[in-house]
Amino acid sequence: MPDTDLAAFPEALLTKEFFVSDLRPKDMVRTTFLVQSKNVLLNKNGRPYLAMMLRDRTGCVDTRVWENTEEIASEVGEGDVVAVFGKAHQFQNRLQLVVDQLIRVSPENVSMDDYLPATHASTTALYDEMLEIFRTLDCPWTRQLGLMLLEDPEISARYKVCPAAKTIHHAYLGGLLEHSLQVIRLVEAVHPLYKTLNRSLLVFGAAFHDFGKIFELSYDGPFSYTDEGKLVGHIAIGVTLVDRKIQMIPGFPKELEYQIKHLILSHHGRLEYGSPKLPVTLEAVLLHGLDDVDSKLQSIQNLIEGESGNGKWTPLHRAYNQSYYKP
Repeated sequence: MPDTDLAAFPEALLTKEFFVSDLRPKDMVRTTFLVQSKNVLLNKNGRPYLAMMLRDRTGCVDTRVWENTEEIASEVGEGDVVAVFGKAHQFQNRLQLVVDQLIRVSPENVSMDDYLPATHASTTALYDEMLEIFRTLDCPWTRQLGLMLLEDPEISARYKVCPAAKTIHHAYLGGLLEHSLQVIRLVEAVHPLYKTLNRSLLVFGAAFHDFGKIFELSYDGPFSYTDEGKLVGHIAIGVTLVDRKIQMIPGFPKELEYQIKHLILSHHGRLEYGSPKLPVTLEAVLLHGLDDVDSKLQSIQNLIEGESGNGKWTPLHRAYNQSYYKP
């Protein structure tokens, strides 16, 4: 890129052509990123500096601003798109971007698709696969309820794009659908080994244990929590959505209703993890285990794949508070 003062050419940066995945040590960087996080910290001499995590759709880069930190911190917030001028360095076996200049870019001047991570799979194909699985369920009540939910236009539109989490696992557009379908696939693999378990219940729980996140999370811009998400949470939202559809099905069996709701209410497994109920049915126990396996493996795998260092161990996983071996 031309050697020009950053403030003089913000318009030239609005068409994003350089991404985190392109970064190499010693690169001079002039492009735009989304501010995922920022913190004003003090160095060993007591001087403030700005520690930021900048991102685009291809990944994140650890970033430092050493000058004018308090002024920049007051002008730029998490979720803003910023144009930066800086240089990439290798620091402690990790890539780090040191920014000399940084300005905020109006969101209407950029395409958020450049900054939000998204699944590489076709969400239409994934959703069709889920619909086909529900059409095979033996229990007519569970099949009808599941299809009523999946074929609801508002639910389907949101389900296809919602991330599974803000940061920890499947934190990208379409992540909730990928995660739920993967748990269904795990159910299909494990169920033949435990034939007394109810496949219809397990598939329903796999598909809908987290789907309250379609209203808990905001994902038309930087991922965040809605007011409903903060006040109510995805577990309660999910049970409410299911209950509304059940009330539309005359004669829906009460015992089945309770078991279905229990799957959603207990899937976090432990009270201290935000689960209103402990799993007390075999299906609920298995659902919690499979959900936990898929979410953890995906999160750890992302950490391993995103680590650019040459060492055999990853940095500390913030959620699980440990490092992982890279074979």
